[in-house]
Amino acid sequence: MHMTHPLALKGVKVLDLTRLLPGPHATFVLVGYGADVLKIEDTEAGDYARQSAPLQCSGFGAAFTATNAGKRSLSVNLKLPQGRAVLERLVKDADVLVESFRPGVMHRLGLGHEHLRAINPRLIYCAISGYGQHTADAALAGHDLNYQGVAGLLSQRSVEQASGLPPVLMGDLVGGSFSAVIAIMAALLERHQTGQGRFIDISMAHGAMALMPHVSVAAANGERIKPFGQTYLTGGNPAYGVYTCGDGKQITLGALELKFWKTFCTNTGLNDLSDAAPTRDTASANLARARLQALFLTQPSDEWVRLGREWDVCLGPVLEVSEALAVASQQGLPVFASYPSQQNGLQAVKVVKGMSADLAQADLALTAPPVQGQNTQQVLCEHGFDDAALATLIADKVVRTS
Repeated sequence: MHMTHPLALKGVKVLDLTRLLPGPHATFVLVGYGADVLKIEDTEAGDYARQSAPLQCSGFGAAFTATNAGKRSLSVNLKLPQGRAVLERLVKDADVLVESFRPGVMHRLGLGHEHLRAINPRLIYCAISGYGQHTADAALAGHDLNYQGVAGLLSQRSVEQASGLPPVLMGDLVGGSFSAVIAIMAALLERHQTGQGRFIDISMAHGAMALMPHVSVAAANGERIKPFGQTYLTGGNPAYGVYTCGDGKQITLGALELKFWKTFCTNTGLNDLSDAAPTRDTASANLARARLQALFLTQPSDEWVRLGREWDVCLGPVLEVSEALAVASQQGLPVFASYPSQQNGLQAVKVVKGMSADLAQADLALTAPPVQGQNTQQVLCEHGFDDAALATLIADKVVRTS
């Protein structure tokens, strides 16, 4: 029986000034833990992700749908002094502020970390940028591909992969989003102990380096790094690889430990290889890999998956994304959250939860991603703006309502 827990971040107020993917995904993870996230957008185009081709299920683009459910939206022009005053009012009782502007933008607006911390010393201010706030490249524009290149990740691809793009946005999502979430969680714990907030500087390019610690530690200490395909986990070990089955689908073999490899070899008739995976030289590794590939072509993928389960040898399928989600759901894993659909004929829109840890699985009732400025009036009323003040802000185009 799956037990639920109280939402770990219930009552934590987050001001989200980010757009596109890294920041919105980070704050969506915080939504999953119960945080009250207010999406703050300008009064013009708002979050650029709104402009993507809409999905039929949600009416929003895929990235916006995936990362903005459960949030409220306030639209304000921070270039105007009245707009800056609005943000300052919101900061007074906020716990966390997350922004992803280029370094220096918030300071030029008069809303830098020092200024906002003077208003609220408990504020945790998280700045997500491509190259960090104080590096030589701080002002450079960039996207995930640039960050992966700077981090060294792209250098670890095979020759065959070198002309293609990486399938996962590691710079955005790991170097940026998850790095920010971890740091914010730690800062909240620190604040519980000290009563003080702090500034968090997230560099997506440098955060992505954490994805390959076993490679980075060798490089940092002057050790030779073997080319892709020759290291233990990139193809140098035939017991750890992807092979094509008789039906054209692929299978993953991960028999790194000798006990798994011996069991696999014994059951498949490769007894001469069972003492150790042949990794002593490239020629023997290539020969063993060719024998394994010929073996896997003798059966369809489903049969190899069945045998892998029977033998317990780290043998598994390569699934399409839709298949992976279906299998996880069938196994009772809490992968999805949903919110009522506003599109005709649909009951609910599913989104993949930002984290799969149990702490994020308590009774989480999501709302649809907000229309730009959907909650402007509600939020301002909550922060003490009366009807006359609100009408003036709207008339002067300081704020925008939906």
